[in-house]
Formats: sequence, structure tokens, C-alpha cells
Amino acid sequence: MRLKQRNAALPTTTQKRSLSARRWFEKVFPHAFAWLATTVYWMVGDWRGWMPLFTRASAHLAVVAVALAAIALSGVEWPAQAASDFPAPVLSASAENEKNGNQATTALAGVNSHNGAVFLNGNNGAGGGGAITRLAQPGTIIPERPRLGVITYTIQAGDTVQAIADLFHLEPTTVMWANPAVEDAPDLLRIGQEITILPIDGVYHEVAADDTLESIAEKYKVEPAEIVACEYNLFESADQPIEEGAYLIVPGGEKPYIPKVVTSYVGSVPEGARGTGLFQWPVLGRITQGYWYGHRAIDIGAPTGSAVMATDGGFVSFAGWTDVGYGYLIVIDHANGFATYYAHLSNMYIFEGQAIERGQVIGAVGNTGNSTGPHLHFEVRYYGAQQNPRAYLP
Repeated sequence: MRLKQRNAALPTTTQKRSLSARRWFEKVFPHAFAWLATTVYWMVGDWRGWMPLFTRASAHLAVVAVALAAIALSGVEWPAQAASDFPAPVLSASAENEKNGNQATTALAGVNSHNGAVFLNGNNGAGGGGAITRLAQPGTIIPERPRLGVITYTIQAGDTVQAIADLFHLEPTTVMWANPAVEDAPDLLRIGQEITILPIDGVYHEVAADDTLESIAEKYKVEPAEIVACEYNLFESADQPIEEGAYLIVPGGEKPYIPKVVTSYVGSVPEGARGTGLFQWPVLGRITQGYWYGHRAIDIGAPTGSAVMATDGGFVSFAGWTDVGYGYLIVIDHANGFATYYAHLSNMYIFEGQAIERGQVIGAVGNTGNSTGPHLHFEVRYYGAQQNPRAYLP
């Protein structure tokens, strides 16, 4: 009995293993938990330091994914390829009508049979494919085609002769010489105004009673043969008579430029009112139309009411309304051969005969006269000859 009781007090093998696992758990788990908690705290507390690594890894994974997708898709046979594997039937041009009809019927039946098999079976007999679809051509280029004759164009807000010429791939002078109203004042367009657009560069001439082919050619400095050869004039021969009131296109023709004279100052010149010869910009804005043969000025776009300043000292030789398309205009005589013009003003702060200093505010930008938007029309004249203002502005 004593032996049995002693043996019962001793732990069994299973009890020993359970006791050992418990001691190991009590000893290791706290250390493991502490390490895990410390690591998580460190990563969360310093997450910004991991961002570059995550970013680079994501970028590399994205590149790998795109490459794998491209490799996978390169082996796919697309529906359009199903049609390319079917030989196109060729009909003989020399065959008789009945024979051609039979051949066409047979060929159509073959194509329909093949397409039906592709659509129903999902293959083209060569191992894959699908329904035939139209192949897109995103790179199609529509060529520019010449105009077939004279057309009309309606002036829009913001239009200039230079911009219209660029739109139709013409020289600005061609637009000007095809429209007498524009020729009188190229800068002064009116919204809604219709103008003539020629198909080629040149002059549009209305035949007068005493005109001859030779006199027209001489007037515009071209040869008569050039007018006859122009396909838009519909000449059958050089001897064909021209009718009064008809219009002819003179290819490469030219007209002389005639500057506009607004007014002549007759008052007294204020003492000491003389410019320095150094010009400044008259207004802050952007150039909407530059200097060219028919527009010997620059247009500076700016909001209505923007301050317009005298570009140099002098005196006011004109200030008021004009009937030649300038609207409200100020002319400053700098008493050294130069004069500057400020047109399309909405307001004027000076009077005729007043002495002006360089940089003085003389008016405000407007949209008066024949104008397609608020801007300042600025001219520089030297002894009456119009100059390019950009040559004198800083």
C-alpha cells in the first residue's frame, strides 16, 4: 500500500510535458510580445521613413504588371486577324457580265460562310479569333484642299485682318485688297461685317468701263498672261473681252499704300512742350495685332478703362471723335518730328493744345469706332510717315 501511494505521488510523462510547455510559454511569450509591441511602435512612429521604400516598391510592381500584361496580350489573336487569314476573292475584269455575276455570288457566299463560322465557332480555322470588326485608323490625316472660288466671311469678336489672313492661309494685304472698306481702315473692323475671301493671294479688281486686260495688269504690276492663266477668272483665251462690273482676281498684284490724314493742328504750341525722343509703353496689355503693310501700327489689348499714358512729352494736337474709324482719338505732337496716335478711347482726360509730360495719363482704353474688342490702336509717325512702334518702344 505504501508503494502504491508513493508511485501515485510521482508525476506522469504527460504531466511533465504539460508542465514544461507551461513554463516555456510563461518565459518566452512575454519577451515575444514585448519585441512585437516595440517593433510595431517603431514602425508606426517612423512611418514617414518607410514611404520612399513603399513608393519605389509600388512603382516597380506596377512596371512589372504592365510588362506581364503586354507579354500576355502579345500572344492573343484579335478579331481583325480572323479576316486577314481569309483570302480575298479577285474578279476578272475581262470576264463577261454573267460570268462576273456568278463569280460574285460564289465569292459572297464564301465570305458569308467564313464570317458565319468565325462568329459562331469563335475561330477562323487557324486556331482562334472572333467577330470581324472595323480596324481603327487614329492616325488619319485630312489634307488641306484649295478653295474652289471666292467666299465670304463674317467678322467675329476679337478678329483682326492679320488673324483672318492666317485662318485662310493668305497674306493680310490680300484680305485688305479684296475689301474696299477694310482697305480704307484695316484695323477698324465691325462685328457682323461680311468680307470677301479670295482663294489665292492677290488683288480683287472690279472692271470699270474703260478697263482693258493690259491696263489692269499694268495697274497692279503683273503680266496680262498671269490674269488670263488664273483658273478662277474663267478666261478661254487672251482675246476674250472683259465686261464692266465683272470681278477679276489679279494673282500677285499689289497696290500702293496711302496713309490716312486725320487733322492738322492750327493752334499755338505751348512753350517747352517737346519730347525727349525716348518712348515708353502707352498701356499695359498684350499685342493683338502687329505692324504690317496694311496696318502700320500696333493694337494692344487691354480691359476697358485701363489707363493710357503719353509715351513722350509734347502737346495735344487733336483730341476728339473721328469719322474714319478711329473713334475717340488723341494725337500728341512731340515737336521733334514725331507724333503718336491713341485710338478707340473710352474717355479722354486732356484737351487740344495742352502740354503733356511723358507718362501722363491722357485717356482710357475703350471699344469705340469700328473695333472688334477693347484695345488701344497706337501709331508712331515721323514727319507724317508711319513707323513701326516696336522699333521705338523699350
